[in-house]
Amino acid sequence: MSRTDKITNSTRQRILAEAALLFRRHGYRGTSTRQIAEAVGIKQPSLFHHFPNKQAILEELLAISLDDSLARAQRAASASGPVARRLYDYVLWDLATLHRLPFALSGIYAHDVLQDPALAPWSTKLEALYANLRSLIDQGVRSGEFRPMSPGLGQAMVAGVTLSHIDYAAEHTGGDPDELALAGAAFILGGLLRDPESLDRLVKSHDRPSS
Repeated sequence: MSRTDKITNSTRQRILAEAALLFRRHGYRGTSTRQIAEAVGIKQPSLFHHFPNKQAILEELLAISLDDSLARAQRAASASGPVARRLYDYVLWDLATLHRLPFALSGIYAHDVLQDPALAPWSTKLEALYANLRSLIDQGVRSGEFRPMSPGLGQAMVAGVTLSHIDYAAEHTGGDPDELALAGAAFILGGLLRDPESLDRLVKSHDRPSS
């Protein structure tokens, strides 16, 4: 990779990072491309060299944080084997990945942002992610691994912890992503599992998130 490519990639990364911070502080609609360019220390024409508009910045942040999560959730929901194991592994990976991202993501998942018709494909992807989580909860209830509950409630529990971790990551740095993910996964599964002792077995058999 040439030095120019490295500089370009570095600038693009800074644009994403500063935009994410501004979206968190001022909201997506309350942030302008001029503000983003100023935060990065570049002129607006330079910003437009990397992204044609503000929506393109937001969509790249959504892609970074959502695309792989959706693919993993789909695989977890369609795989065989104990449901608790599949959900635990998914949550470990998802939370550890979120804590490793150098972006403050809470502003991009604000309810009003994903209600924008222009972002409908991303709202659809998020709902697909939630549908796969509901499928996992339903499978766990039917198999007797999870407590009897509405799949919608279980999915909301998982999403609530995930969003809490996104908020936490935006305000705290230096924590071990794997340890934070383990704490979150144990919290979620502890609320779902019918047999409390099975949580200990999950944790002991998989004490580090898989890559």
